[in-house]
Amino acid sequence: MIRRTLALCSIALLVSIGAPDPGCADEVAFEADERPEGRKEWRAQLLVANQGVAKAQKRNDAALRTYEIMRHRRHPRGEGKQEIMDELELARQELASAQLELERIEKAARRAGVPPSWLRFDPAELEVPAAAPESAEP
Repeated sequence: MIRRTLALCSIALLVSIGAPDPGCADEVAFEADERPEGRKEWRAQLLVANQGVAKAQKRNDAALRTYEIMRHRRHPRGEGKQEIMDELELARQELASAQLELERIEKAARRAGVPPSWLRFDPAELEVPAAAPESAEP
């Protein structure tokens, strides 16, 4: 008897949760109309910020590799060691600043009501183009 009552209550609860609200369709259409303008502008800002973070991350990774090689082999001393340490510190600062800028833009976008789908990028979109090698022509 108790099982049957519980089963009926759970079915009634599932039906009430799954039943669409009569005003639900109007609310969805209203929310879509209120989306902020400027999808391209927001995406462009976020793409630049994301690419900045990716570039800073690559620089930081390269500086860390150089530092690890230096520590392992113990070759550079004096000025060479100081240059590696300076590059590592600059790379860390650049990465931290790029991440803060990205967070600032994302917060501004959320406050402006930008949908979360506008804030996401495929990894292929975030690829930082390699710098063109400088030619040795006079």
